[in-house]
Amino acid sequence: MKAIKRVPSKTWKVLWGLVACLLLFSSVWAQGVDTKKAGKSGATLREKKYYYRAFNRRDPFQSLIVGEYSENQLDLIDIYKVRLVGVLTGGYQKLAMLEDQNGYGYILKAGDRIKNGKIVSVGDRSLIARVTVFGQTNTITLRLEDSNKKGV
Repeated sequence: MKAIKRVPSKTWKVLWGLVACLLLFSSVWAQGVDTKKAGKSGATLREKKYYYRAFNRRDPFQSLIVGEYSENQLDLIDIYKVRLVGVLTGGYQKLAMLEDQNGYGYILKAGDRIKNGKIVSVGDRSLIARVTVFGQTNTITLRLEDSNKKGV
């Protein structure tokens, strides 16, 4: 039996490279021929033009919501009907966690508006709010309740 000679791997790499180049250049050449034929025959890619008829129609880019949002007194929290349940500390400001009689929670920071006033500051265990009713300004302090005192 005769031994079969192996072709060196370098030769295979060269052959595969030539095949790849041949395929690449043939596809590029075919595309160039097609575009030249299309240019000579006068064919265009898009014949029909579309025009938007905006007469008696609304602007499709205009918002459907008209007017500006304004907070009502009903949307604001009544400081007399909530209790301070926690203080969140993170970054440069502190956030107060409040809970109303129905169990709904609110998170407020210093400067937020409340009913008839605003939050002045949030401390480590307290919240200070300033409320003005009938021209008289009162300062209200809500303190964080200890769980030991509640018996929980």
